[in-house]
Amino acid sequence: MDKQAQEQVDSVMEQLSGYISHAPWDEWMAEVFEEALAYTADALDLSIDEVLDYIDEEDTLGRMAHAHVFEHFVTTEENESGETVLQAFLRQHVDPAKLPKGYQYLQALADSKLGIWEVVDVKGKTAKLKLLGQDTPIFDVNVDIQNLPKNVCIATRVLALPNQQNILGFGLLPLEREDAIDTLDYLAAIHGEILAQLAAEQPHLSEAERQQLLQEELNDLLFYETFASWIGQGFEE
Repeated sequence: MDKQAQEQVDSVMEQLSGYISHAPWDEWMAEVFEEALAYTADALDLSIDEVLDYIDEEDTLGRMAHAHVFEHFVTTEENESGETVLQAFLRQHVDPAKLPKGYQYLQALADSKLGIWEVVDVKGKTAKLKLLGQDTPIFDVNVDIQNLPKNVCIATRVLALPNQQNILGFGLLPLEREDAIDTLDYLAAIHGEILAQLAAEQPHLSEAERQQLLQEELNDLLFYETFASWIGQGFEE
């Protein structure tokens, strides 16, 4: 990303952070973070204070945790009109004519999905990544991860920018490969249970509507599980 593009991205991200610091988004964002902490504490048999103390040990850990929650919040939480936080912000506050690079970045973030990625190859500052458990597609991503251990995967988003340029989101959590596989196995195992629950609780839904709600539930679980797994690694060290 060139200097002008980076400046525009920094500008719109600063504006977005300011946007969600006001009602109604500020309390909503706090709730999502609290839910992530509670899920993690329950999964690891810890108190919420213990989880917070771990995150607060280093500034880097705090930034990583915040970025993970921030990207999930702005790309998945919706207002009464069905717009995500990010979609509403883009419509109201970002002029693509004035800040084209910043707009493109936020649009790519809005279109992205959280995944667990494994590194296939690294050459210089370009890495080939693919979703764990899948053979294709393989993405060439502009990122400097030459020192990433081979047994570590990354819970993050691949943002597809114009001109076939791919970059990683700010939310980036390293996960031990075995933990990452366990997370995917859990999501696969609970798939049928979620569908059965939806059918029982909302029998009027069409198959397409059930599948959409299923995917939303799985996306939320992936967010919580990767957050808990990443923090859990810290308590194992």
